[in-house]
Amino acid sequence: MQQRQITLIISLFIIFLFCSPSTNAQNSSNAITLSGYIKDQQSLETLIGANIYIKELETGATTNLYGYYALKIPASSTDSLTLIISYIGYQNLQKRILPNKDQELTLLLDANSELLQEIVVTEDANRQLIDEVQMGKQKITSKSIKTIPMVLGETDLLKVVQLSAGVQGGSEGTSGIFVRGGGYDQNLILLDEATVYNPEHFFGFFSTFNSDIVKNLEIYKSDFPARYGGRLSSVIDIQMREGNMKKFEGQGGVGLIASRLSLEGAIVKDKSSFVISARRTYADLFIPAVNKQLPDDQQIPNYFFYDLNAKVNYIIGDKDRVYLSGYFGRDKLNVVFDENSGASANSTYDLDWGNLTGTLRWNHIFGPRLFSNTSLIASKFDYKDRFNFNDFFFFRSAANTYTYSLKQDFDYYVSNKHHLQFGFQLTHNDIQPTEFSSGTVVEDEELATSSISKEQKYDAEEIAVYALDKWKLNSKLTAKIGLRYSTFITEERTSYSTFEPRLALNYKLDERTAIKSSYARMAQYLHQVKFSHLSFLDPVFPSNKNIAPQLSDQISVGWNRLVFNDKFSLTNEYYYKWLDNQLDYKNGAPFLFIDENYHERLTVGKGWTYGGEFQLQKTKGKTTGWLAYTLSWSKRQFDELNNGEAFPFTYDRRHVINVVAQHQLKNNWSLSANFTYQTGVTYDLPVGRFFNYGIRGQDPEIIPIYEAKNAFRMAPYHRLDVGLIKKYQSKGRWKSELVFNIYNLYSRRNPFFIYFDNEVETFIDSSGNEAQRVKYVAKQTSLFPIIPSVTYNFKF
Repeated sequence: MQQRQITLIISLFIIFLFCSPSTNAQNSSNAITLSGYIKDQQSLETLIGANIYIKELETGATTNLYGYYALKIPASSTDSLTLIISYIGYQNLQKRILPNKDQELTLLLDANSELLQEIVVTEDANRQLIDEVQMGKQKITSKSIKTIPMVLGETDLLKVVQLSAGVQGGSEGTSGIFVRGGGYDQNLILLDEATVYNPEHFFGFFSTFNSDIVKNLEIYKSDFPARYGGRLSSVIDIQMREGNMKKFEGQGGVGLIASRLSLEGAIVKDKSSFVISARRTYADLFIPAVNKQLPDDQQIPNYFFYDLNAKVNYIIGDKDRVYLSGYFGRDKLNVVFDENSGASANSTYDLDWGNLTGTLRWNHIFGPRLFSNTSLIASKFDYKDRFNFNDFFFFRSAANTYTYSLKQDFDYYVSNKHHLQFGFQLTHNDIQPTEFSSGTVVEDEELATSSISKEQKYDAEEIAVYALDKWKLNSKLTAKIGLRYSTFITEERTSYSTFEPRLALNYKLDERTAIKSSYARMAQYLHQVKFSHLSFLDPVFPSNKNIAPQLSDQISVGWNRLVFNDKFSLTNEYYYKWLDNQLDYKNGAPFLFIDENYHERLTVGKGWTYGGEFQLQKTKGKTTGWLAYTLSWSKRQFDELNNGEAFPFTYDRRHVINVVAQHQLKNNWSLSANFTYQTGVTYDLPVGRFFNYGIRGQDPEIIPIYEAKNAFRMAPYHRLDVGLIKKYQSKGRWKSELVFNIYNLYSRRNPFFIYFDNEVETFIDSSGNEAQRVKYVAKQTSLFPIIPSVTYNFKF
């Protein structure tokens, strides 16, 4: 395996060097460059992934993450050309030009509809799907989640992602993401290029992303572009909206559990804009009044979350533009214990956690074919909890993860056959995975000396450089050749370096069919080992002299086909992924604190995942949606677990089926539904037990006996959600809609977790006497029955 990887790395590197785009560039004396931005006509927001196509030359390009494009075409002073500009959800635009000189063209597209339009989940426009070299990619716009029914009516970006082929959710209702058999910590989630370490609110039932502020989301499951690194399984890249540069407007919604409001407008018309969006739950406003009516042993914990997004941008000139964006969100929980809980009066527990991100970006155009973006990025995640016992003794723990980055990216449009991307990223990680202290609450010198404190900190640097060339060899074959080189340096000066080659091929059989294949290697230097259902409590820690980076190698093959008069797109992909240096806790190892001996509690192993994905989707007409099916296997193997034998990964779900549909009815009504079926997750179930009687006179200790790791499965998970939307149009600027959702329509009691309880059974023994015996019974806990909800959305 290692020899094959080394050979592949060397081969790709040689290919990359010899495929220099300069040797294939068009003669500059006979060519001109078209460049510029494609934008929304109403707001001047740039459009990511918009298409520009030249009819006569049968060539084209797509815009980058900042809405910029460039095309090099033959010059002519007599023959005009037809440009066709398109983007999902917008009317096509045709424009005639005379290619007699370099031209900078800002192209404006008009949206097809106004408020909360139909589902537009696509893997780009159908034609672009055939031309696209990229495999395992899905694009989701902010408008795509407005109609999909969600629990308690809260639209959720990550739950829409979970409905895609190859992506699984965690347990009932949560926003956890498990992609192609990988762990939840193996997903790189970016918001305006800043890492979001905990993408969840409310213990995972809602994601941190307010859909009103999201402009675009792209998820990569394989064939990762070379500019990305640091995780093994997926990249979820989310861009925030920029704000309307022409007029002031707002939108929001009021639901059963939360409300949200977004405001945007021009600071300097056509040059600068802002957008700010806030969301908050309000159960905590009512819980105190409810608790007054409840007995002391039935008090409801006080909880709420909030988040705030903001972004400003300014066009300095024709060649320069700056952006400043940020996110801040917190969850807060407070529990007051009564005397029957085992704690004395005046005992409380407080838990507080959240994310903070900030990104400063500068776009600069060095020339029509060279685009630059420079980013300064900061990200923070922290949690802290405190247990106060009887206003006398306290226990406190906390964790902090800070990341600071300088990132430089270039897009060089060498020719229509070569699009070169290259750059570097410097990252500093400041990680405090565990801080623990306890002591007395009162200010007494003698008692205070009994306080103890323990904390561990890590500093680490990561340096990465990359280059990628999208090379169109001929009209049928296109290749994407990339190489990333990363180095990770720890505070004890231990360093790891990894070559991460990327290769993808697209062969077009015809205008409606393409065969694709890809290979990608990824390295991960930051880790989280799961020990609880609450992922934010799993500490982040870096690779060091005792813990090597996790590595993955993934190969994929597949095909895309346009069917039924090009109204449907069909994607079928197969993959195999090797995982090295996987981490898990040893049997019986404590996991509460991270210290200098933390590595001794971990065991290192390997994993492999493989499967196939099928997705059929329709993006045009009154009825839209998709059908996704995933067949997959995911295994892990550790010498010190399960007697060294391979075992299924926790989220090894054999079959996953997702169906999403929406239909436009008359009189501004629309109907939507989504159905999901998933094989149950694996878990450990005791096959027996024995009693340890210990000290005479005391109750015996019941010790379970396990046979094999993850040898049992929970019952299958399935659920049907439906939604109904009524849009209201007024003569003024005010537009609104009512959204009626029913989550879990047939009230399926899906398993959340399994626990064990003792049940006393009375029976007649062989002597005819009445006797009792204790049965050890597994019981299932479920969360959500049928839940109806209503949300009022508005825009002005």
